Amino acid sequence: MSLLDEECIMPKGSDQTFTSKVYDLWDSKSKQFKPSRNRAEGFILTHYAADVEYSTEDWLSKNRDPLNDNITSLLSNSTDPHIASLFEDLSHSDTSRRVKKGIFRTVAQRHKEQLSSLMTQLNSTQPHFVRCIIPNERKQPRVFNGPLVLDQLRCNGVLEGIRIARTGFPNRLTFTEFRQRYEVLMSDGLPKGFIESRNAAQMILASLDLDKSMYQMGRTKVFFRAGLLAELEEQRDRYMQNLFTMFQSSVRGYMQRRLARKRLYRHEAIGVLQQNLIALKSLQANPWWMLYTKMKPLLTASRAAEEEKAKKAAMAEMAAKIAEEVFPL
Repeated sequence: MSLLDEECIMPKGSDQTFTSKVYDLWDSKSKQFKPSRNRAEGFILTHYAADVEYSTEDWLSKNRDPLNDNITSLLSNSTDPHIASLFEDLSHSDTSRRVKKGIFRTVAQRHKEQLSSLMTQLNSTQPHFVRCIIPNERKQPRVFNGPLVLDQLRCNGVLEGIRIARTGFPNRLTFTEFRQRYEVLMSDGLPKGFIESRNAAQMILASLDLDKSMYQMGRTKVFFRAGLLAELEEQRDRYMQNLFTMFQSSVRGYMQRRLARKRLYRHEAIGVLQQNLIALKSLQANPWWMLYTKMKPLLTASRAAEEEKAKKAAMAEMAAKIAEEVFPL
């Protein structure tokens, strides 16, 4: 890219001089670079699939991008929808990060900026692999072309990888993790006492009545075919949902029964209070009861005086007995 930009700036730069500089830089120095049949017009790069020959004809003219930023901004904001759509991708570029060499901006410079932005985004995440999929040919947002994406997935080998994964055992769990997660699916549970994780996993799989061709026992892990682990996870989710539903129903039933008993006790207490109030009203209307309530304090006072006299007599009698015992005649 740097050589290409340099040749675009040089006054006598050409495709042949660019190609010769590329050979001087990379020939016999990299396994991925090979000479072409016509060394003056191209070179060969070794990709992961095969060798690809590149022709350098008109590379300098294609790399030059003499469109000024002001012109592209003006054309992208045109009132004509067709002209605005032609320069739509240039209107969203970040002008503050542009690097210019000379009086124009090359295609290679734009490509390096986009590549740097992609690598920055990839380094900020943890991708396992990268598949570049074009959702549509017009580069428009929220437009998804299903057949185009399917063809790309087929060419990239994603569908073949999925087919190979389905024929093998893509999902795996250690014996301990499998036991901890799916032991709840056993109706009778594991026997009491110490059981090795491998034997426990075999007992769990046997109790689930699964097809033996859908899983394999390894040395430290259980291997599953595609879809079986998802089915086990659904069974576990249903079991846990039923378990929590039963627990919630038991708690709610206990709370409702407690509330019902409280309401029953309250109803019985209200009945007792009503009976007592009715009896009080009937007694207040009885003149003999009114006379008894007025005489009761007097009866209590006379009874208290008699009890006081009886106590004094008992104490005198006791003192006399003690005196006779202490001072006998």
